[in-house]
Amino acid sequence: MSPHPLLSGGWILKHLFALLIFLSFIGLGFWQLARLEERRALNAARLAVLDENPVTLTGREPDPAALIGRKVRVTGAYLNDASVVLRGQRSDTGVEGVHLLTPLRIAGSEAAVIVDRGWIPATRPEAADLAAYAVTREVTVEGLARAPQTRPASPLAPRDLPLPGQERITAWVRVDVARLQGQVAASLLPLYVEQLPSGDGAALPRPRDPQQLDEGPHLSYAIQWFAFAAILAVVYAVLMRQQVRETRE
Repeated sequence: MSPHPLLSGGWILKHLFALLIFLSFIGLGFWQLARLEERRALNAARLAVLDENPVTLTGREPDPAALIGRKVRVTGAYLNDASVVLRGQRSDTGVEGVHLLTPLRIAGSEAAVIVDRGWIPATRPEAADLAAYAVTREVTVEGLARAPQTRPASPLAPRDLPLPGQERITAWVRVDVARLQGQVAASLLPLYVEQLPSGDGAALPRPRDPQQLDEGPHLSYAIQWFAFAAILAVVYAVLMRQQVRETRE
């Protein structure tokens, strides 16, 4: 009795290969679902921070890095002449622009902290342009303490460089506090503060809405991988049926 045409040596290898690809697609789909759950948990943790009482920055913290991720409050005076911008930022409505970064000298201290004050329209960041956003009075800022951003080791990663005709860097790719220190006379804390909205959504700079958290593309990627697995199963079943029909004929 001859073996079934789909159980010959060549077809067994095809079955194993198709099964491997099918399981890989399924595995990638579940991996994306796991990433989605991680993202949702992270978003929930970020929202929970907003309900915490803020920690007051004094400039004399023994371990400022321990405050990263916490809600903080800081009082002081802006060093307006040291303002720079963070490139490639969008407003909450999706409009291209930049974020205004200004060092804040902490009241009662010689230290300062970089404050991401929020979105402004994209312009060439000349001193005259940024002077429109100068604040000369003492202010109290509430925000989220963020870790400094550093350039990845990859040679393809963009560098923070002065614009043509400028000596200091006024437009940054990342909030690199260690390098910003070279442009600020006061000693900077090893973190920066992402300012929270104060209530006037029309005022500029416009802080990012911390409630707007996306879940990333993980769900759509998971659906795509499961769809690939389903397509593979259907196509392979059609091929097997065609092989059986041709063998019987």
